[in-house]
Amino acid sequence: MSASARYYECIEDTFEDVENRLEALESDPDITVAEGVINVTFANRVVFVFSRQPAVEQLWLATPGGGFHFVWQESVEDWVDTKTERAFKELLGAELTEHAGETIVW
Repeated sequence: MSASARYYECIEDTFEDVENRLEALESDPDITVAEGVINVTFANRVVFVFSRQPAVEQLWLATPGGGFHFVWQESVEDWVDTKTERAFKELLGAELTEHAGETIVW
């Protein structure tokens, strides 16, 4: 089963946005992008991994705080965690602050 065109549109926009915002950080984290995965290593050696999961139309995020699976919700125009229902942008911001000492501005 192939992912929908809407999934690819949303995931592309999100990955581009996340990559641009991380690159704009003054701390200049090491960012590697390959095969639908963004690996980010921060100055304190903390690693965040963002990955596309087209088979289930999800965005996955791995941080020291855990693994999170997000599905796109049109009603809020954001990815929402399947367990906690927290929005991706809010959860990512909290994880960055707690584990990497970084603040991202949306």
